[in-house]
Amino acid sequence: MKLMDLTHTIKPGMPQWPDDRQPLDIHRHSLHGPDAHMSSSLEIGCHVGTHIDVPLHFLAGEPGVDRLPVDGFVGKGVVIRAGKGESPGALGPEVCDGVDLTSVDFVLFDTGWGKHWGTDRYYRDWSFLSPELAELLAGAGLKGVGLDTPSLDPFDGQVAHDICAPAGMINIENLANLAALPEEGFTLLVLPLKLEGTEASPVRAVAIVPDCSEVE
Repeated sequence: MKLMDLTHTIKPGMPQWPDDRQPLDIHRHSLHGPDAHMSSSLEIGCHVGTHIDVPLHFLAGEPGVDRLPVDGFVGKGVVIRAGKGESPGALGPEVCDGVDLTSVDFVLFDTGWGKHWGTDRYYRDWSFLSPELAELLAGAGLKGVGLDTPSLDPFDGQVAHDICAPAGMINIENLANLAALPEEGFTLLVLPLKLEGTEASPVRAVAIVPDCSEVE
């Protein structure tokens, strides 16, 4: 098998959600020397970079990431190619035509938008889930849905979040390298930090892809 990293690197100055005033810094308190070692600390928001939202993000009374079972963050995944990053907008339910949603845990949408990461365009007018597509996914018994965009919704909306949250789904946002991932046959891991009572967490998103000999 091989492991594929689907995560953007967290670093000072990286893109963040528009109007998000959460600090983002990696503080170096000490460096290597004759009488010292490297010591660092983080100052970040829970929605920075590649991260997951859990239902608590938009649904009051739900458990935080620390109280959710670990097996909810791992499962069989499928990638749906849904664009090349040039014509953003609402993704309709037809993008799932021919995909057996009952046989997977996570549906990832490769919209091509990840190529804009690090540019001013990334946080403007990305592809997102239409209400009809969100309803389809929410009714499929999935553990979660992920995209290579900033959100399931457009900048000023939350309809898809409101549909997916009651279904118990997690949302994986700002995924990387989806174009290199096979469309099926892989296991996805998106393990969050065990943060008490929080609605989101940065993750190291990784796909476990079998070797061709294992598939045969």
